[in-house]
Amino acid sequence: MSTNDTGAPTRWAELLQYIALTIAIAGLQLVWSVETGFGSPYLLSLGLKKSLVSLVWLAGPLSGLIMQPLVGIFSDKSTSRFGRRRPYIVGAAACSVLSLTVIGWTREIAGGHETLTIWLAVIAFYFLDFAINCLQAGLRALIVDVLPASRQDAGTAWASRMIGIGNVTGYLMGFLDLVHILPFLGSTHMQVLTTLASLVLSLTVAITCYCTHETPLLRAPSNSEDNLQAFKALFTSLRSLPAVIKRIFRIQLLAWIGWFPFLFYSTTYIADLYMAAHDAGSDEAMERGTRAGSLAMFAHAVVSLCSSLVLPLITYSTVTGPPRQSQEPSAAGSASAIGCAMDVLFAVRRRLTVSLPTMWTISLGVFSLAMMLTLVVSSVSIASALLAACGLSWAVAMWIPYSMIGETIRSVSSLPLEQHPDLQMNTAPVRGDYVQVATGDIPLEVMDGTSPEPGSEPTTAPEATELSAGTILGVHNVFIVLPQFITAFASSLIFAAFEHIQGTSSESEGGQHAQQIALAQAT
Repeated sequence: MSTNDTGAPTRWAELLQYIALTIAIAGLQLVWSVETGFGSPYLLSLGLKKSLVSLVWLAGPLSGLIMQPLVGIFSDKSTSRFGRRRPYIVGAAACSVLSLTVIGWTREIAGGHETLTIWLAVIAFYFLDFAINCLQAGLRALIVDVLPASRQDAGTAWASRMIGIGNVTGYLMGFLDLVHILPFLGSTHMQVLTTLASLVLSLTVAITCYCTHETPLLRAPSNSEDNLQAFKALFTSLRSLPAVIKRIFRIQLLAWIGWFPFLFYSTTYIADLYMAAHDAGSDEAMERGTRAGSLAMFAHAVVSLCSSLVLPLITYSTVTGPPRQSQEPSAAGSASAIGCAMDVLFAVRRRLTVSLPTMWTISLGVFSLAMMLTLVVSSVSIASALLAACGLSWAVAMWIPYSMIGETIRSVSSLPLEQHPDLQMNTAPVRGDYVQVATGDIPLEVMDGTSPEPGSEPTTAPEATELSAGTILGVHNVFIVLPQFITAFASSLIFAAFEHIQGTSSESEGGQHAQQIALAQAT
C-alpha cells in the first residue's frame, strides 16, 4: 500500500483497501438477496405449503447459531499459512456455489419427481444458509483483524455500502426478465439467478482473498482442553464483556424480532396485497405480484445504498469524535463563492452530525414506525414505500453495531495477541468494564462513556475468558439468531391456522396472509 511522507496510507490507497477488503460482502449479499427475495416464491412453486416454508427458514437462525460462533472460535486459533480467516472464506464460498447450483437445477437433478424435488431444494437451502453464515463470520472478522480502531467505522461503513450494492443488484436481477436477456445461463429465472450469483460470489471472494494480507498465526501450545475451553467461552464470556458490547447484544436481541419476518416475507407480503387488490388467484397473477414485491425490495435496496453513502458523512464514532474546526476548510478560501459554499456545507454538516449510538436509535425508530403502519396499510404502493423507508434502518443495522464492536475490540489491543509469542497472557480475572490483555487491563471509559470513581476498588467477575474478534462476533450473532426461532415458529403457526380457516380460497387468503405478515413484523 502506498503511503505519504508521514508513513500513513494515502487517501487513494485507503479507498482501494476498503474496496478490496469488503467487496466479497457485496457478493455474499447478492446471494443472500436471491435467497430471501426469491426463495419463498420458489419453494411455493415447487408445491411446498406456506406453513412449511416458514419452517424451512429456520435454517437461517439455526446455521447462524451454530456456524458463526464455531467459525469464530476455530478461525481465531487457526495456524494456516494462508491466514486465520481466508481458508474458511474460500471453503464457505465453494459450498455456497455448490448449493446455488443444486437450487437452480433441482427439478432436473430430481428427474421430475415432485417429493424428491422439494426435499432436495429444502436440503440445498439449509446447506446454503450454513455456508453463508460461515462466509459472513470470516469476512466480518477479517475487517476487525486488518483495520485499526480509528478505521473500524470507515471499514464497516464500506461493508454496509457493499451490502447495499449487493441488495440493489440482487433485487434488480430478480425484477428483470433474465431468461430472455441471458438464455445461455439457464432456461428458468431461478437458474439464471443462481448462476449469476455464483459467478459474482466467486469473483468477489477471489478479489478479497488475493488483495487482503493476513499475518499467519504462530502455532501456539495446544492441549486436550483447548476446544473445551473455546466452547465454554461462549457461555462464560457474557459476564466479562465490556458494558458497551453487552448493550449492543441486548438491542440486537430485540431488533431482530422485527428484521427476520421483514427479510423473508416482504416479497410475499407485497405479492399477497397485489393479488387481493386485483381479485386474482392464478399463477400469472402470483408472478406479477412477486415482481411487484421484487420492485418494492429493489426500492428498499436503493434507499439502503444511498443511506450507506450519506449517513457516515453525518455520523462520528467514539474513537474519532465529532468534526473539529481544524477539519474544516481554512478561511483563505472563504472569499470565493466556492469557498463560501464549502464553509456553509461544513457548518451544516457539523450541526447535523450525530454519534453512532444516536444514529442507531433514530434508525430503529424509523423501522418500528414503518412496521406498525403495515397493520393499517392495504395499498401496494404505500406498503412498498414503507419497505423502501426501512432501507435507511437496514443500512444502519449492517454498519453501526459492527462498527461499535470492532472499535471496542481494537481499542483494547491494536494487534491480535496471538501474533506476539513473547507476551504472556495475564490470567487475572476481568474487573468491571476492563478487558483482559497481555500487558494488563485496559479501561474502556472512552467506549463506555463512564469513568471509575477515584479510589474505588474494581469488582471481580467470575471465570473471565480471553476473547478474540471471531469469538465476540460469533456471540454477537447468537443474539441475532435467537429471536428468529421465535418468529419462525410463530409465523408457521399463524400461516397454518389461516390455511385451515381460509381453505383454498386464494382471493381471501391473499389479504389475510398479508395482514398476518404485517402483524409479525410489527410485533
